[in-house]
Amino acid sequence: MNKLNQLSMVKKVTEDIYLLSIPVPFGMKQMNCYLLRGESGFTVIDTGVYSIEGMDIWSRIMDMGVAIEKVVLTHYHVDHLGLAKWFQEKHGVPVYISNIGYREIKRRQKKDYREYVIRLFNQHGNSDHYSPRGSEYDQYIYDFIPNGLFDEGQPIRLGNEMYEAIWTPGHSADHFCFYQQKQQIMIVGDLVLDKISPVVLIESPQDINPLKEYFISFEKVEKLNVSIALPGHGKVIENVNKRMEEIRLGHEHRLEEMITAIKDEAKTSFKVAGEIYGKGKTHKSAPQLMATITRFIYLESIGKVKSQIRDGILFYSLAK
Repeated sequence: MNKLNQLSMVKKVTEDIYLLSIPVPFGMKQMNCYLLRGESGFTVIDTGVYSIEGMDIWSRIMDMGVAIEKVVLTHYHVDHLGLAKWFQEKHGVPVYISNIGYREIKRRQKKDYREYVIRLFNQHGNSDHYSPRGSEYDQYIYDFIPNGLFDEGQPIRLGNEMYEAIWTPGHSADHFCFYQQKQQIMIVGDLVLDKISPVVLIESPQDINPLKEYFISFEKVEKLNVSIALPGHGKVIENVNKRMEEIRLGHEHRLEEMITAIKDEAKTSFKVAGEIYGKGKTHKSAPQLMATITRFIYLESIGKVKSQIRDGILFYSLAK
């Protein structure tokens, strides 16, 4: 019997792919890591957040004799990359990420991410002074050099099979999916989730219009034959095109709400987010403010709204 089948947190997806659910102390409270069987050991897709619990789970798996050949990352967020350096340093497991992902890692090493997002929130009217989630381990987890890099369209071996690396920005600038054409399997990371709509993020000045990029990423995936989509959180998705359409319609609904919210007067993203998500009350969610900011940027790019700066604060109104 395969040793992975003995673990309660492991679910068999196919004969050669296993889903490992690891607890996360924020967000969706759990993270999907995937183990793909290969002749030289398993390829691990994403590692989970840096935590004692996560290290204990992976140590238990390796102590059972499960060989890990390499780690491949869908993107650089802490819940996906958190234990990459630990795998590399403690266990000698090589780590692979995209060239774009390595660029983002080096940006995080400069330790100015939080300050940038706080300035962005304040520019959009944030009067509650909340900020993006940080971690005391951020400096540690991003301080490593990947063993290998890949680019858009490049074939990459995951386990015994060759997958195509597909750049799908939106949730993050460096987000990649991995597609196995013959088996019609796609590892989708945080591009698509089964229950919630992934937040579309601005994380550096280079993120110009991430919601537009997110919709383009959907178009890339819709052109492919995908029978099984393996997301970074939640349940495996069997009809990924249907789920993407649901997410797209959710964005369109919010976009219409935002247009209605500013039909009579110019407002900030912070004000509109409070009206939409908080039913008129000031909300307390940084992700909801971020979602409103990225949607306003998208609406302005398609000519639906216009922005103007008043005393350093961005206000949006309907375009004439």
